[in-house]
Amino acid sequence: MTYHSVIRFDRYSRSVGVVRPSSVAVAEGCRHVAASWREARPVVQVVFQLRFLAGAAVAAPQAVLTRPGSLLVGAFAWLCATWFVYLLNGLSDQVEDQRNGSPRPLATGALPVGVARRIVVALAGLALVSAAAVSARLAGLVALMLALGWLYSAGPRPQKGNMFGFVLVVASGGIVTYLAGAAASGGPVGPELVVLSVAMSLWMALGGTTKDLSDVAGDRAAGRRTLPVLLGDRPARRLMAVLVVVAGGVLLTGALVLAPVLLLPAVVLAIGATGVVGCLLTGAGATGRWLQRRPYRLFMASQYAVHLSVLGLFPG
Repeated sequence: MTYHSVIRFDRYSRSVGVVRPSSVAVAEGCRHVAASWREARPVVQVVFQLRFLAGAAVAAPQAVLTRPGSLLVGAFAWLCATWFVYLLNGLSDQVEDQRNGSPRPLATGALPVGVARRIVVALAGLALVSAAAVSARLAGLVALMLALGWLYSAGPRPQKGNMFGFVLVVASGGIVTYLAGAAASGGPVGPELVVLSVAMSLWMALGGTTKDLSDVAGDRAAGRRTLPVLLGDRPARRLMAVLVVVAGGVLLTGALVLAPVLLLPAVVLAIGATGVVGCLLTGAGATGRWLQRRPYRLFMASQYAVHLSVLGLFPG
């Protein structure tokens, strides 16, 4: 190999002064995007899409037939928005994640911080442009979701660091998601949508506190005031159990009083809430991340079950 063949200019691509074949650059970019997707917690992203679709189905059950394009573009816009929110959260949680031994790409170094920041900006842009292509209403809701994500993770006083802020921002993000689905479907905000969005957003915010049980070391190091940090393991679990009962009871009460069509999802959530409470009260003192996250995994499974039951009731 000659000297000139080593430094030969590749007219198709170059990277930071080092010439590389375009295929290598593309492959590396794809790896970074895939790592950013893993950082954004795919299981949670799927739940957000289910919330979006449930909001659309309840507001306008026939939208999948009458407005398929708007639903598809709207779902993509919302995916970009929630991906932005969770990737931004990953950027802000590096201290906690490294201390907790998280396998996420930012914590392990598989995803460079600079690349993650560029992807965050691109996702915000894609979310806004895609939503604007559907309607001004959806674009406004996307902008609000991006703002909530910033307030939660990166504002002057990130709201993830205190219990009240956590509940307020997470519940707001849930309600906005259901409203976004309704906006993409072109449907009205009726009592069924109000009951579903409020109840399941409370489930997100109150039941979601169970994820903190496995992250005490990192949260304490980062100065976060979560329930396990403030109260200790056993008292926190008892309070979480109460919160889970309250959240599950809201949907059941709303279904009985205002939206009887949601009775089946309400029963599904009540069963899930019972399981979460059982895990909380019997798992005090558990060691190891896997055991500590059992209540959270059941909380997430309950969300899947409830939204799938809603979509079964409103198939379109």
